[in-house]
Amino acid sequence: MARPKSLVLPLLVDQALKRHVCQNNNKHVIAKGDLRLKVTVGRSHEHYCQECARKFIRQAIERLQELDTQLEGRRRFDSVVKR
Repeated sequence: MARPKSLVLPLLVDQALKRHVCQNNNKHVIAKGDLRLKVTVGRSHEHYCQECARKFIRQAIERLQELDTQLEGRRRFDSVVKR
């Protein structure tokens, strides 16, 4: 059986080993020991502060819910048309 595909990039929450800046907003500092979002893009990693990461996650959830709603509506429409 084929493995289901995922629309979500490889993501991980980890602890910063050194101080650096968020890759979304260079005014946001990620201190050593802070939790951050680590996104794997190809062979490299991008790191985001908690504030930006939570914003990305909320936006992604909202968009996925919109798509799911659209698909659900389409499924209901198709079942009505087949009757």
